Amino acid sequence: MGRHVVRRVAELGDDLVLAPERFDPRRTVAVSTTRRLADLADVVTENVQASSFDARARVLVLDTSHAWEGFVLVRLPPAAPSAIGSAKRSLRPGDVIISRLRPYLRQVALVDDALFELAPGGNAVVASTEFYVLRGKAGFDAACLVPYLLAAAVQTALAAGQEGGHHPRFEREQLEQLPIPRFLPARAAALGAEMRALAHTLRATLLGGRALIADLERRLAPKRRT
Repeated sequence: MGRHVVRRVAELGDDLVLAPERFDPRRTVAVSTTRRLADLADVVTENVQASSFDARARVLVLDTSHAWEGFVLVRLPPAAPSAIGSAKRSLRPGDVIISRLRPYLRQVALVDDALFELAPGGNAVVASTEFYVLRGKAGFDAACLVPYLLAAAVQTALAAGQEGGHHPRFEREQLEQLPIPRFLPARAAALGAEMRALAHTLRATLLGGRALIADLERRLAPKRRT
C-alpha cells in the first residue's frame, strides 16, 4: 500500500531534495528525548592511504563484509600498507563502524582493542569509506551505541532512509540526528564494558577454533620417512 506525504518547500532543506525516501515517516524513531547521536559522538571522516604508513608497518583492512551483528569478523591477517588500495577510514580502539550501504545487512561493529594486536608489535586498523565511523565525545563510550544501532526501531528507520537504486545508502545527517534514549548515557559505561567482554569472548572462541583446525592439520600431514 502506497504512502502519501505532504511537505512544504521550506521543509525540503537547502538542497531542495525531492527524493521520496527523504520524507518517509518510517525514518522517525519514536523516542522522547532532547539528545541526538551527534551530541554524544562524532562521525569521523579522517582518511588514510598506503603512503600514510611506514612500508614495514602492518595494517588490518576491513570492508563491509567484516562487520556484522555488533562485531568485527576478521578473515585475513594484517598486511603491508600496499594492501590498502584506495583511501580508507582511520580507526581507533573503541570506535564504532556502521555501513552506510544497504543498512538492512546489519553491518555494525565495535572496533575492539584486540584488532590492533594481531601482528607482532601491533598493527593499524583501517576501514572502507562505505563505513561511517563513530567516536565518542568527552569520554562518552561509543561502544554502547552498538546495540542501539541494531535495535529494530533504528534499523527500520535507517532502511527507510536509504536512497539510490543500485547501491542504496543512508545519509550521514540521518545517523547524526538519531534520537538517543534518556537512559542510554547513564548506562554507557556498563553497556560499553559488556560489549568489550563479548568481543573478547568472540576473539577467544575464534582463536580456539583455529587452534583445533591447526592441530587436526598437523595430525593429517603425511609423516616423513627416515
